[in-house]
Amino acid sequence: MSRAFGLSWVFMAVASLAHAAAPAPAKPPAAAAAKAPVNAAKLVTVGPAITETVFALGAGGQVVGVDDTSLALEVARKSPKVGYQRALSSEAIVALGTSQLLASEEAGPPGVLEQLKTVGVDVVVLPNKHTVEATRERIRTLAQRLGKAEQGEALVKQLDSDLRKAQERTAARKDAKPPRVLALYARGANVLMVAGAGTAAGELVTLSGGVNAIAGYAGHKPLTAEAVVEAAPDFILMPASSLEPVGGEEGLSRTPGLSQVRGWRLITVDDVHFMGLGPHLGKAVSRLQDGYTSPARGRK
Repeated sequence: MSRAFGLSWVFMAVASLAHAAAPAPAKPPAAAAAKAPVNAAKLVTVGPAITETVFALGAGGQVVGVDDTSLALEVARKSPKVGYQRALSSEAIVALGTSQLLASEEAGPPGVLEQLKTVGVDVVVLPNKHTVEATRERIRTLAQRLGKAEQGEALVKQLDSDLRKAQERTAARKDAKPPRVLALYARGANVLMVAGAGTAAGELVTLSGGVNAIAGYAGHKPLTAEAVVEAAPDFILMPASSLEPVGGEEGLSRTPGLSQVRGWRLITVDDVHFMGLGPHLGKAVSRLQDGYTSPARGRK
């Protein structure tokens, strides 16, 4: 579809939706004041942390579409898809009757976001810093926009409670040496990526009382055998979906570098928690801590 035709289609679709939704011409002031509140908006959510937060706030029934990365959430898997978060489809978003796009800052391309604004979609882009404070702020911001302020404060309170318990659990450990954790995910069948500093997985490790075994760079980079040997991890952290492409734990143990490091153990978390810090962050931290203390399993 050409760009010109796509834009034309978007404008026609919005015009059609606006005509269908046009109110009766003569409404008394009281009726006008009682128009649908903001929390009745038709939402498209982009980014796993955004989508998880919207559903946790009890607004999942308003979600009419999600991006591909949000499909890591089971509650979102039946929602229509609007494309990968960095390659969104304006046509798909408008066709869903979307009134509000709630997106993380990775969303794009910028031209698509501008198209959506032009045709009347309320585009809200939120920071995606991988910190606890940013997670709290995201919950509160979305809660205010959706008319769910009370639910938002309850989520923040639960998050803080879970993280306090995690801190107490770390403090109660008798061994002084924090576990070294190498966070990996599979990009296809033959490429493993390492999560360095400033990533969601790296923050999970820190909050659980561990140490990211890769601290020399930020973001994600391809795994190398030399880096694994130098990192000497005690644990490997992976999103659950990455196990199958590498042949399970046995296949992982034959990966160059990992095959040379003895004694490491595997911990998996839900994909959404590896990719972003959502309102259930505390539960993911607890899962890591459970993995640190679970009995070692032998590998053939």
